[in-house]
Amino acid sequence: MRPPRRAPGLALLAALAAGLLLAWPAAGASAVTPGRSALLVFVPAPAVPPAHAGQADLLLRALAARPVLDVGLMSATQGNYSPEQELLDITQGIRVSPTAYRPPLPGPLSLVPAGAGGRIAGWAADVRRARRAPATIRPGLLASSIPGRAAYVGSDAASGLDAAAAADRHGRVALVSRGPPATVVARTRAALASSHFVVVDLPGPRTRALAELDALLAARAPRELLIATQAPPAGHVLQFLPIGVAGSGRGARGVTSDTTQWDGVVAGIDVLPTVLRHLGVSGPSNVTGARIHGAARVSASDLEHLRGRYSHIAPRRIRTLEALLAAWAALLVGFGLAGRLRAGMRIGALALLWLPVTVLLPGAIDPARTAVEAALVAGPAFVLGALTDRFVPWPRAPIVPALVTLVVYFVDLAAGSNLITLSLLGPNPRAGARFYGIGNELEPALPILLFVGLAALMTGRERTRRQALAFALSGLVLALAVGSGLLGADVGGVVTCSVGAAVATVLMLPGGVPRRIAAALFVVVPVLAVGALALLDLVTGANSHFARNVLEAHGSLNVWQTIERRYQFAWHALRRGRMPEAFALCALAVAVAVVYRDRLYARLPGPAWRATLVGGLWAGIAGALSNDSGPLLFVVAVFVLGVVSIYLYGAPRTAAGVATLGTSAASAPSPGAEQAGAEVPAGVSAGEVVKPHSP
Repeated sequence: MRPPRRAPGLALLAALAAGLLLAWPAAGASAVTPGRSALLVFVPAPAVPPAHAGQADLLLRALAARPVLDVGLMSATQGNYSPEQELLDITQGIRVSPTAYRPPLPGPLSLVPAGAGGRIAGWAADVRRARRAPATIRPGLLASSIPGRAAYVGSDAASGLDAAAAADRHGRVALVSRGPPATVVARTRAALASSHFVVVDLPGPRTRALAELDALLAARAPRELLIATQAPPAGHVLQFLPIGVAGSGRGARGVTSDTTQWDGVVAGIDVLPTVLRHLGVSGPSNVTGARIHGAARVSASDLEHLRGRYSHIAPRRIRTLEALLAAWAALLVGFGLAGRLRAGMRIGALALLWLPVTVLLPGAIDPARTAVEAALVAGPAFVLGALTDRFVPWPRAPIVPALVTLVVYFVDLAAGSNLITLSLLGPNPRAGARFYGIGNELEPALPILLFVGLAALMTGRERTRRQALAFALSGLVLALAVGSGLLGADVGGVVTCSVGAAVATVLMLPGGVPRRIAAALFVVVPVLAVGALALLDLVTGANSHFARNVLEAHGSLNVWQTIERRYQFAWHALRRGRMPEAFALCALAVAVAVVYRDRLYARLPGPAWRATLVGGLWAGIAGALSNDSGPLLFVVAVFVLGVVSIYLYGAPRTAAGVATLGTSAASAPSPGAEQAGAEVPAGVSAGEVVKPHSP
């Protein structure tokens, strides 16, 4: 029996498929909602240097004085700045660190007339540069997504660089109109007759440009979106530029987006989805920017203060830490001369454990000088460290800073008060990568603080399943809080917290677990934690970077690109500045601690402390392997664990001269070895202090 003939059926299916393809609208150029148009207006103004970032910005104040505009600041680029990169980011709707590009900065761009339109010289090289990056980056996507493409209007004196914002993916500008400055408004209205999206270069000086902007606002059609921002300034200093939006609402408000989740702040990559959404054009899936929308009004002076604070965060971090360590060294010298070196060790360690709390207040007020901020951070930290050591016995004192830190941080994240973001330990919004949530410096520190608090609470107790459950549940809660798009928005922190908690939990189980099961847990637990986070973000509707780029990704390409990008950034971070030396020193410290663990950690005050140290170390390792700033997370984790170890080594000597952490009974000093005011750990029995536990 012959098989049935299928050729006619296949031919019919092929014909139907061809007809559907012919009838299907062209990708990236869906129809525009009738009567809608958009203007992107560049207003010339001098760049604001970082030293003057908090001072009066005349353009920002001029935009704020126009009641039709919703006003704020726009983060121009990420990592590094150049005018070309700002314009490319606007056209592609996605930004990545400059370390993802080869070369880090784009080449020069210029407008070359071609008939009624033009082309951007240097465009092809920047497209090749974008293709080499570990992300789906398409320069010119904005204009290519709009039927009829886009137009550019400028004066004869304009450089034409800003025309790049109107270029399609081939570097072509469909319509170019250059002429006398006095005719810019008229030529803009004429361009709107044939183009739904027009980029406008207003002529200088600033006063004339503002007059032309007023004319454009007065002539604006009812369904016309106008976005006015400062023309990309020359140079390579990271920029937060004034921006005003007319057409998104009633005006006289602030602006925000899901990219920043901050009233008064948006990003350059938000322009693309804002324009396409207004025109009714479907947005491409690879875009990471979000639509700009109205928010609570933020005054120009408050925006200037915010920009000034952003410029202070990164430079003051190291200097403040140096001030803290110098103060601790001076404290150790003073207490050592007084015969109370151990007290100095405890107070200094507790002061550093209080650091996540004491950095919050200076961040809110932004002192004018670095020395003042360092004093406002270090002074209260050492006072709180001394008070905690005075009233809470060793080794339970860390409960207080750990509990206060976790509660305060959770409240700040839930309330959206942004104290963390403005602090020295925040995500550093000026860099343009993250604008809210938990920063890389805090990611490994928070789980270690949690474990330290639990260990202090469980001091002197044997391992039980209930204690193991406490580590597991508290670690899970912290992981979800750190990763949730509504709170910490740090998906890497989920891996860091969950791995650390898994290790600590296994070490707290009375009978332990087989090594194979333990190894499987260390792999499965972070996967389950990320899955729980995905479910949480989907249920709560948290439109975080994780949700937009992973949960809503079309296929696995975005996920693998994200992973590749993280490791590429981590490798670059390892080679930057003093990180090679710091990383090597921390790795050496860990190696010494592991090799000589029986000598260094022979007499921990309870098995929970062993779980804390080992779990904290694995949290740092997991963070280093899952974060784009991996080496930094490892260094921070080792530093915090070193602080905890110093606190444990600062155990008060008992009246009987019993040995403490890292010493043997035979080598313990005789009674009275310290000064007459020998310290006795009130509330902790000698048996609790010296009971040996293998690390």
